[in-house]
Parts: sequence; structure tokens; C-alpha cells
Amino acid sequence: MESLVALVVLALGIMGLAGVQTRLLVESRTANYRAIAVGLIDDLNNRMLLNRNAALANPSAYALAWNDAATAAQDCQANSCSGTELATSDLNQWRNALAASLPGGKATVFLSPTDPRQIGIAIAWKANESKAADTDTTKYNSPFTVTAAANGVDCPASLICHFAYVQP
Repeated sequence: MESLVALVVLALGIMGLAGVQTRLLVESRTANYRAIAVGLIDDLNNRMLLNRNAALANPSAYALAWNDAATAAQDCQANSCSGTELATSDLNQWRNALAASLPGGKATVFLSPTDPRQIGIAIAWKANESKAADTDTTKYNSPFTVTAAANGVDCPASLICHFAYVQP
């Protein structure tokens, strides 16, 4: 009888460890996606810095809403482009990289209403790839409350977001 109780206790301990391992895997995946989002924000900021004159003269050329469709862009690697055309090309290339890097990846790029030199970038991705819709997003959405200074940008439902300001 004592050995049966010991086996039950051992089984419960192993199941607890399996649960901890599963949670650790989920959290490490989230951390990895967040690191990718930081890299993508840095990539777009570098593109703006390389096109600095256009980014400062017309920062709205880099503006992007959550569900904006890609616009036709000239191939700026093969042809000469204006600063605005380069911004459109940069955004299209960046969106392609975003879609390839993060599950369900989408982004919004907006101008700061308080500082005309700052551009806000928010990147969102699916919280759980294995579910069509992840319903338990409270622990991810609750810290992401953005004030009016961010033009009312909110993280879309069922997605995890990373938000940053950059300055071209």
C-alpha cells in the first residue's frame, strides 16, 4: 500500500514538472518573438535613418495602419527613387519580413502627436500558433495600455504586441 501511495506522489510530481516545462516552452517562444519584434523595429528605424531627409521632410510616408494593404512600389534597388518612393519600398520590404518572421504578424507605424520627430511602431503577432483564436490574452493585453500620446493605438484582440518610439 505504501508503495502505491509513493507511486501516486511520484506521478503527480512528474506531471507537475511536465506542466512547468510546457509553460517554460511557451514563455521562451514568446520571448523569442518579442526579440524578433525588437529586431524588426530596429530594421525599420535603420531604413528611416538611411532615408533620413525624406523621413524628416515627410514622416507620414512611413505611416501605416494595422490592416493597410501593401501599395505598389518601384524597385528602388534597380531604379532611382525619390525619398517617398524609397519609403514605400522600405515599408513593403519590411512588411514582407514581418509576415515571414512572426505568426500572424502585423504592424502600425504612426506619428507622435507630441513630438514631430518621433515615430511610433507597434508590432503584433498571434499569442498562440496552435489555436485559431487565443482567448486568454489578459496577461498580455493588460500591460499594453497606451495613452492618447500614442494616437489611441491599441493592441488588436488575441495578439501580443511590442511598442516602441524611434527617431529618424
